[in-house]
Amino acid sequence: MRIGIRCKLLLLTALLASFSVVSIAADKKKPAPTLQDLAGKRVEVTPKAASGVTPQQAAAAYREFLDLQNADLKLRAEAMRRLGDLNVEANEGTATSVAEAASNQELQESITLYENLLKAYPQYASADSVLYQLARAYEASSQSEKALDVLNKLVNQYPQSRWLGEAQFRRGEILFSAKRYADATAAYAAVVKLGTTTAFYDQGLYKQGWSQFKQGRIDESAASFLQELDRLLIRNNQLRDMVTLSRAESELNDDTLHILAVMASDEEGPETLGNMLNRHADPVYGYLLYNALGNLYIDKERFQDAAQAFSAFARRKPDARQAPTLQARAIEAYQKGGFAAKVLEAKQAFVESYAFDAPFWKNRKVTDAPEVAAQLKSNLQDLAQYYHAQSGKTKKDPDYAAATRWYRSLLTAFPDDPDAAGNRYLLAELLFDAGRFTEATQEYERTAYDYPAHVRSAAAGYAALVTYQKQEPLLAGAERIAWHRKFIDSAVMFATSFPNDVQAAPVLTKATENLFALNEFDRTIEVAQQLLARQPPADLKQRRTATTLMAHSLFDRAHYPEAEAAYLQVRQMLASNDADLPAINDRIAASVYKQAEAKQAAGDVSAVDDFLRVALLAPTSKISANAEFDAATALITQNNWPRAIAVLEQFRRAHPGHELEPDVGKKLALGYQQTGRSLDAAAEYERIAARREETLEIRREALAQAADLYLGAAKAGDAGAVARATATFSSYVAQYPQPFDAAIEARQNLAELAGSSKDAVARTRWLRELVMADKQAGATRTDRSKYLAARASLVLLQPQVDKFNAIKLTSPLAKSLKLKRDSMEEALTAYGQALDYQVAEVTTEASHGMAELYRQMGADVLASERPKNLDADALEQYEVLLEEQAFPFEEKAIALHESNLQRAGTGIYDAWVQKSHAALVKLVPGRYARNEVSGDYVSTLQ
Repeated sequence: MRIGIRCKLLLLTALLASFSVVSIAADKKKPAPTLQDLAGKRVEVTPKAASGVTPQQAAAAYREFLDLQNADLKLRAEAMRRLGDLNVEANEGTATSVAEAASNQELQESITLYENLLKAYPQYASADSVLYQLARAYEASSQSEKALDVLNKLVNQYPQSRWLGEAQFRRGEILFSAKRYADATAAYAAVVKLGTTTAFYDQGLYKQGWSQFKQGRIDESAASFLQELDRLLIRNNQLRDMVTLSRAESELNDDTLHILAVMASDEEGPETLGNMLNRHADPVYGYLLYNALGNLYIDKERFQDAAQAFSAFARRKPDARQAPTLQARAIEAYQKGGFAAKVLEAKQAFVESYAFDAPFWKNRKVTDAPEVAAQLKSNLQDLAQYYHAQSGKTKKDPDYAAATRWYRSLLTAFPDDPDAAGNRYLLAELLFDAGRFTEATQEYERTAYDYPAHVRSAAAGYAALVTYQKQEPLLAGAERIAWHRKFIDSAVMFATSFPNDVQAAPVLTKATENLFALNEFDRTIEVAQQLLARQPPADLKQRRTATTLMAHSLFDRAHYPEAEAAYLQVRQMLASNDADLPAINDRIAASVYKQAEAKQAAGDVSAVDDFLRVALLAPTSKISANAEFDAATALITQNNWPRAIAVLEQFRRAHPGHELEPDVGKKLALGYQQTGRSLDAAAEYERIAARREETLEIRREALAQAADLYLGAAKAGDAGAVARATATFSSYVAQYPQPFDAAIEARQNLAELAGSSKDAVARTRWLRELVMADKQAGATRTDRSKYLAARASLVLLQPQVDKFNAIKLTSPLAKSLKLKRDSMEEALTAYGQALDYQVAEVTTEASHGMAELYRQMGADVLASERPKNLDADALEQYEVLLEEQAFPFEEKAIALHESNLQRAGTGIYDAWVQKSHAALVKLVPGRYARNEVSGDYVSTLQ
C-alpha cells in the first residue's frame, strides 16, 4: 500500500515538475477581441519535458493523489490547483452552447477545486493565480457574474498581481457584454493605466474606446481610438508600412478605423473627422481615416459623400503623399454613383492639383509616387478624350478648346510615354476637326517624325499633307507660298520616312510636281531621282511624271546632255499615239540643240554634228528644221560649202514649205556661187525673187543677182544661159524701173545679149528703151546712164549711116543727090543727138562719124554716075561742077576732123581722135602728113 502511494507521489511530483503555468493564455491562439467576440481570453502555458505523460494521465494522477487522506498539505493544495488548471485548459471554449458549458463536469470540478483551495488555504501564496483561474472557469462555464465577482476580488485584493492587467481586461469584457459600459470603461481604463507593461494594453485601449462610444462619449472615444492607432501605426514618429502589420494588428487597425469612420459619419462626416484629427495633433495616418470614412459611405452607397470624404483629405493636405490617391478614390466614388459631371469635375481637380508643376511634386520624382503619375496620366487622357468626343457632337469651340488643353497637358506631362504618339495623333485629329489646320499640321508631323516608329506614324505623316492642303486655300501672297513650300518639305519627309507606305510614291510624285511648279529645279531633280530609285519601282505613270519633270529641270538648269538622256527615257515610256509624244520629241530636240549651241559658242566645230543629230533623234520635232538650218549655217561659217549645200538641200526635201525655206534658198544660192554652180545659184535667186513674202528690195536684188549670174554664164559661152539671162533681165526691167542705175544696166545687158544673139530687133528695142529711160530719168539721171544712152544712140544711128552709105548717086544727079543729102541730114541729126550727151568717148566717135558723112558725101559726089550723053567738054565741065559740089562737103569733113583732133589738147586721144587724124592725113596731107600729132601740135591748133 505504501509502495503504491509512493509511486503516485513520484508521478505527481513529475507532473508538477512538467507543467508551469506562466500566463493565462491558452496554448492555442485565438483571434483578437472584436465587437462580436469580446472574450479575448488567452492562457499561455510553457511546457517542459512531458516525459510522455498526457494531460488525461496527469489529471487522473492528481485525482488519485487528492483521494489520499494523508497527503502532504502543500502538495495537496498544488495538486488541487494543477488539476483545476488542467480541466480549464482542456475545456475552455469547447462548449457550443451556454447549457453545454454549464454542464461541463470538468469545469465544475475545477471551480470546486479552486473554491476549496481558497477556503482550505486562505494564505495560499498563489491565491491571485487561483482567483484568476477560477474566474476563467466560471467564464468558461457561462457564469459571467461569478467570474466578474472573482475578478473584482482579484483586482481589489491583489493590485500587484501579475494577472492584474488581464483581470481588469476580463472584467471590462464581461461588463461590456453586460452593457455596463461605464463600468467597462473604468475596467479598460485600468488596463490602459498599466501601460505597455501589460499585454492587454492595446486591446484595453481599443475596448475603452468602444465602451466610451457606447456611452455616447464621442470625443473621448475618438481620443481612445486615435491613441490606439498611434500605438499600431507609428514607429519612431514615422508611419508604419501597412504590410508590416501582423494579422491581428491589421484587424485591429481596420476595426479602429472603421469605428472612427462610423463616428464621423454619424455626425458631420469629413468635418467631424477633421476636428478629431485637429484635437489629436493631426497624426500622419489621418488619410487612413478619410479613406475609411469614404469606404463606409461607399458601403452605404452614399457615393457623393464618399467622394467628399476622399477629397476632404486632399483639401486638408493637398501635398501629402496620400492626397492624390484619395482624390483618385473620390473620382471612383463618383463613377460608382454614376455622377458623370462630378467625375469630370473631380478629374479636372485632380490634374490641376497634381500636375507636375504643382507643389506636390516640388520635392518628389515620379519614381517617388508612380501611382500618382499614372492617375494623372489616366485623368488627363480621360478629360482629353471626353471633350474630344463632346466636340464631335457639339462642334463648339469651348469643347474643342478644352480637349486641346487636356491633350497638350497630357503630352507635356508625359512626353516620353508609350502612348504619347497616339495621344498627339488624337490632338492633331481634334485640331483638324476644329479647323485649326496650322496647329493640326504641326501635331501630325510631330506624331509622325518625333517618335520611334509606331502604328500611326505613316497615317500621321499623310494626314499632315492633307491638312497642309486644307490650310493653303485660306492663305494668300507670300504666306501662301511659304506654306506651300512647307507642304512640299513635309511630302518629301513622308516619302523618305515611310518608303513602304502605299502613299509614298504618289506623295513623292506630287512633291516633284510642286517643286517644279516653284521652279526649284535642283530639288525637283533630287526628289525625282529619289522616286525613280524606289524598290520595288513606282508605277509607270509615276515614273513617267518624275522622269519628265527631272528632264525639264535638267534642261532648265542647262544640263542638256542629262536632260537629253532623261527625255529619251520618257519617250520609251510613251505609246506611239500618246498625245505627249510630240512635246517630248520637241524637248529631246531642244536638249540636243542646246548642246550644239553651247559647242558653237565655244568654237567647237562638232556643234554641227549635234545640230544634225536633232533630226536623227526627233525628226518630227518643231526644232528639227531649225537645227538643220543652223547646222548649215555653222558649216557656212566654217566655209564648208559642199557639206552646207548638202544639208540645205536635205532641208528643202524634208521640210517643204517651211518658214525657213527662203533663208535656205538664200544660203543655197550663196553656196552655189561659192562652189561655182552659177546656174544653180541663179535659179535659187530667181526663186527668191518670185517669193512674194520677201521685201521688194530683196526680190529685186535676187532677180538682179540671178540675171547677173546668167549673164556671166552666157559670157562664159553657155548658150543656154543667154535666153535665161535675157528673160531674167527683161523681167527685172519690167518689175523694177527703180533704182534707175540698175534698170539702165539691165537694159544695157539686154541690148548686149540681143547683139550676141544676133537679134537686131531686140537689140534695137533695148537700146531705144535705154535712150528713152535716160531721157526720162530727170533728176535720177547719171553720168553712167548718159554714157550708155549716148553709146546706144550711136548704135541706133548706125542704120541711118548705113542707109546713107547705101544710096548711090546716079544720074540724074540732082534726084539721087537730094535723097542722099536727106539721108545724111538724118544721120547728122542723130549724131547731133549723140553729141548732146557730152560724153567724150561718144563725142569723138560722133564727130568722127559726122566728118566721115561729109567726107563720104564729097567722095560720093565725085564718084557719082556721069550723064551718058555728055561730050568731053561737057563732061569736063561737069567734072568741074562736081568738084565744086563736093568741095564744101570735104571742107566740112576736114573741119569736123580737125575739131575732133583738137580734143587731144584736153587729154582726149582715143581711137576716134586718132581716126580723125588719119583722115586728115589723107584729106590734108600737106598739113597733117608731115607731122605726127603731138602735144605741141595740138596746142598750135588751139
